[in-house]
Amino acid sequence: MKLLRTALTGTVIASAGSVALGAAAARRLLRPAPFTPPESELVYADERDVPGTEPDGVAETHVVHVHGQSIGPQQVLRGLRVWRSLGASNQVVDTTDLPLRSLDPAAVDRIAAAAHAARARGAQRVVLQGWSAGALAASAAAARTPVDGIVGVAPLLDVRSALRGAVTAARFPAAVGTVAVRVATTPGLSRLAGVPYPLTATRWQDDGTPTLVLHSAADALVAADDVARLAARGARVETFRDARHTLEWNEDPDRWEGAVRAFAAGL
Repeated sequence: MKLLRTALTGTVIASAGSVALGAAAARRLLRPAPFTPPESELVYADERDVPGTEPDGVAETHVVHVHGQSIGPQQVLRGLRVWRSLGASNQVVDTTDLPLRSLDPAAVDRIAAAAHAARARGAQRVVLQGWSAGALAASAAAARTPVDGIVGVAPLLDVRSALRGAVTAARFPAAVGTVAVRVATTPGLSRLAGVPYPLTATRWQDDGTPTLVLHSAADALVAADDVARLAARGARVETFRDARHTLEWNEDPDRWEGAVRAFAAGL
């Protein structure tokens, strides 16, 4: 009997530990603490480089940029130079005020509204360029409002595999990843991750829009199998070797921008 009680106590403690770790993993995705990376990673001149809409009005090609979860609008600045050089107008959607940030349903509303407004103001081509979770939100917006292209930078193609990859990279048991997925996607449980409602869009939403994926083989959050499935459906993929999540530009800016130029030329 004593042995049984000990075994049951151990099981309860282990289960509680898995729930706590899973909730922490889900929180890091859904509601991460604001993070400012080293300037060598972020690569921007100063805060004046963060545009709302520039120039005043829209050009023939208008690009809506969407950041990921932890950095905020500054994250997208590495992707502005190439579009400016092509004569495109640019707009940054800020989602840092939303409970789930770029994974919030309202983020999709904002992106779709920006795309629709740009078209109404005369843009002939509208492109969505999203980073990490911002790319997933862009895919959901494209499924709602027709756009001419999507550029996904380290895109979260499947939140489930992203959470499992993050947990595995942290050397936690695989069961923690399963718990993290359940916390992130289940009403009520999502409060363990510090958010009022669960994630609803968990997978890439759009199949018909021309898409460029900028992906690193070293990115634990974007599974190679998910990238391959998107490529099989027609997406272009530019693969980098050593970059951590969203740092593909930093590995090779010329190749990164060259891939965007070639994609833009085909729209």
